[in-house]
Amino acid sequence: MLRIDDLEGTVLQNRCVVPGHYLLALSLERQMAAPRPGQFVMLKVPGADIFLRRPFSIYQYGRGVLSILYKVAGRGTSVLSGAGRGEKVRVLGPLGNGFTPLPGHAPVLVAGGIGIAGIHLLWTRVGKKGTLFWGCATQSDMGLLGRIMPHAPHVSTMDGSFGCTGNVVELLAQHIAGMRRPIQVFACGPEGLYRSLATLLDGAGIPCQVLMEERMACGLGICFGCVRKTLDEHEPYKRVCKEGPVFDLWQISL
Repeated sequence: MLRIDDLEGTVLQNRCVVPGHYLLALSLERQMAAPRPGQFVMLKVPGADIFLRRPFSIYQYGRGVLSILYKVAGRGTSVLSGAGRGEKVRVLGPLGNGFTPLPGHAPVLVAGGIGIAGIHLLWTRVGKKGTLFWGCATQSDMGLLGRIMPHAPHVSTMDGSFGCTGNVVELLAQHIAGMRRPIQVFACGPEGLYRSLATLLDGAGIPCQVLMEERMACGLGICFGCVRKTLDEHEPYKRVCKEGPVFDLWQISL
């Protein structure tokens, strides 16, 4: 049985990397169970008026320091963006099922925008064995890549201000035929990205795992508030927090 910890964390930094996006680093009171890429934590946002914890992908973890890359998208993340050095938070995790690389398959990582947050830990694990494709709106979003940037991943921007013009799946389509097989695709981004991936990979026999996002109340599979429909005939509805957040692309209903 996987160990889940509920730990106090102290804010080391909470800096804006591009407008509306922050990188949060927390020093945990003790070591958290080693996370798998794709897993997440439930974070108690500082503030008496924020009751429910919020789910965040594990961006990086090591030596008792947990990092989270997040986008300000509502009340909780807005309050979190104002947390300063030394503030205390509660961290529950690691939670959920992460990515499962197949032996002998070259990893191909695909992310859109803030989706880099969910794929970053996997990128650090696969190293030079993997190929990263990342897409964003404009060159001003490039700060989201952080330390990945010098490694020159395949990049696309919707406005053509950096790299190729178009979305990340269109960029992947330009390269996938020439890749040495077998490959396995791992993706994190909006559902539109997953639908485009399904169209591109249909019939190619390429395994693909995707990280799904959903609003969560508990993160433990108790409340059934994050259910998604799948193609499983016997048990079609799966909990993103428990059976996910990583799913086989070919098993989810998009």
